[in-house]
Amino acid sequence: MTGLQTLNGSRRLSSAPAYGDPFSVISRDFDRMIGSIFGDRSLAAGKASAEDGEVSTPLLSPKIDIYDGEDHFELSAELPGVDKDDVNVEVLDGLLTITGEKKFSRESKDGAHVVERSYGSFKRSFRLNDAIDADNISASFKNGVLVLTLPKVAEQKPEPRKIAVSD
Repeated sequence: MTGLQTLNGSRRLSSAPAYGDPFSVISRDFDRMIGSIFGDRSLAAGKASAEDGEVSTPLLSPKIDIYDGEDHFELSAELPGVDKDDVNVEVLDGLLTITGEKKFSRESKDGAHVVERSYGSFKRSFRLNDAIDADNISASFKNGVLVLTLPKVAEQKPEPRKIAVSD
């Protein structure tokens, strides 16, 4: 176990193939791969509706890269069009959560012929294990990319303790 476990990164709960959008299949497979690297499969992706069996997902789901360095993990999230002030990063009870909102840049959609860009709120969560020093996580935001540095806890190698032998 390397330290992170994705909680809500995958797009679907069902394993049924998605027809028509090859990128959703790739994204689901990538999220499964991240889950296999950082622990169990993705634990929460969206919420299943009991009435119709459909899965609702958040409108936006930032793309995440995770790198394993010698003394830290680096998590970068692609947040194009999101202002730094609209991003929130929190750690609570071993859960790292990135939330925010990409706001519509115009006052109204009146006169729009085509609106393909996505707007709305997003949330990604990761379970941290004991290998990460949650008290010293740092974040930076530049050019629409949020970079979190998650330092690893220094390994303490046990040293033998000399025990005196008495007569």
